[in-house]
Amino acid sequence: MVVSKQQVIEHGLAFLQGVGTEAICKVCIPNGGSCCNSCDFLLDRVGCQLRNTSCTSWLCGFQQYVLLEMDLLDTWKSFWKQVPGQDFRQDFTPDTVSINEWMEIPSISEVSHAFASDLQELLHLKLIHIRPFNDKLFTCMEKLSQCEDKGPRRYALKRINVHMKDFKQFKVLKDCLKPYKA
Repeated sequence: MVVSKQQVIEHGLAFLQGVGTEAICKVCIPNGGSCCNSCDFLLDRVGCQLRNTSCTSWLCGFQQYVLLEMDLLDTWKSFWKQVPGQDFRQDFTPDTVSINEWMEIPSISEVSHAFASDLQELLHLKLIHIRPFNDKLFTCMEKLSQCEDKGPRRYALKRINVHMKDFKQFKVLKDCLKPYKA
């Protein structure tokens, strides 16, 4: 199916909204963790002025972790592999693209709200600092995505689980909903 680039972006945003990632952003951004820092299209107190396929498809460590735990990360990655022209904060995607498989929009926002609640509590207790905590998780998630062998993959998962051990509300709710099927 040939669709507009804007339809692809809107579909990605609808998926993230269905997962509830905005709850995480509402904790992260005010605490210095904006993934959009230094972007030319970001206006202070206004937000993004030119969302593109690259920034829509990119996930921070927190978002990757939530999607991984809800068995949705592969779905997300497969969808965005269909979209050409993505580059760091730049978009060379043509005005129309061919999409063979759309993602079903999940309805699990409560999971991200629980994650955000845990995040807020850990910040309040001064157990974490947003930016280095998210950066370390992002690095672990990237290593996991590069692992094909069971040994290194198991080690990467162990590092992620240790890093995320204090996200108790999230884990309880996740276990109630998993495996989620869109």
